[in-house]
Amino acid sequence: MGSGCCGGNRNVVQPKTNPDVYRTKSPPITRKPETKLTRNKSPPIMRDNSTMERFLKPIITTTNPLKLIDGYLHEPVVSLEEALQPFDGQIDQLSYHIKEAKAKCHYPSEHNLTHDESAAIYIYTMKWDTKCVYDRLQEAWKSEDRSKVKPWFKYLRLFKSAFDKLPDAKKEVWQGTLFDERLIEKLSSKSSTIYSSMGSCLPSSNEVKDYLEKHDSTKIILIGYESVHGKSIVGNTANPWNEHILFPGAKLGVTSYKVIDANDSLTIHFRGLPNTPEPAVRNITPRIEKHFICANHHHNRSFIMQYLIALETNILYFPMNAITKQIVCSNKIYSDIKSSYFLLLLLRRILR
Repeated sequence: MGSGCCGGNRNVVQPKTNPDVYRTKSPPITRKPETKLTRNKSPPIMRDNSTMERFLKPIITTTNPLKLIDGYLHEPVVSLEEALQPFDGQIDQLSYHIKEAKAKCHYPSEHNLTHDESAAIYIYTMKWDTKCVYDRLQEAWKSEDRSKVKPWFKYLRLFKSAFDKLPDAKKEVWQGTLFDERLIEKLSSKSSTIYSSMGSCLPSSNEVKDYLEKHDSTKIILIGYESVHGKSIVGNTANPWNEHILFPGAKLGVTSYKVIDANDSLTIHFRGLPNTPEPAVRNITPRIEKHFICANHHHNRSFIMQYLIALETNILYFPMNAITKQIVCSNKIYSDIKSSYFLLLLLRRILR
């Protein structure tokens, strides 16, 4: 019975339920699209328009600025803190910005600028909400008052020490301004010598031109400076401009005026001229007194007659002077009287 009950039919009974119900369906594998590695592009440099204003201030003057700073080179080269100490309390947050300049300036320098020299250049290019070092210094230049420029002597000495180490401008540098009739009159005056003051320039006239035409006016003046000993301060500034500096005192000559468009905008080209020293006040030298009046103005008479005249005027009463010095006549220097001394003594005895 047991065998008939259980072992007679060996067929496996399949479950009537759907086996797929118990299977967990995995989500289909999807391949992500291949992405190419690309370099992150750095954001474009945003140029501060407020710093652009320094390229729009012509540095042309008819007063020689070297007279305003005469003697500044005798100042010692000191730290930036000491150089700007006279303006502590006059320039807002000056000590803070000095520290910032020293922290951010380009140092060490491939041009061998010291830390303070590099910071002196950097703080000159800095701009903050209130009037900065650049603004205050420009006010002093414009005043043409030596008493207002003199407090800047130590800073200018430090700045000049850095300036001399920087590379020269390799080509013409540019400024621009709105059309100004007074500026044209100043440049047209033949009676005035034109000098450069201290200021900033760009190596591209198009940058200046585009900014002026976009923001201010279509009638402008572009000013180019060549051979004025400008210096490139690229990499030493607080702004991204390709800034160049002109130091004051270059004598300028106008090489050309050009009308550049239908709006009568002008381009003016300056070239540096040799700085010839001004004529010194002539000292009045004492008049050379004549020991005797030469009777032979045309030197047609014999020398013996001239010696006789000398005897008659008692020139030989001073024999040492006659021997050691030259006797001056209005027409001739008698340098041979020394060699003729004994002859004159003989003639003197004959005349007696």
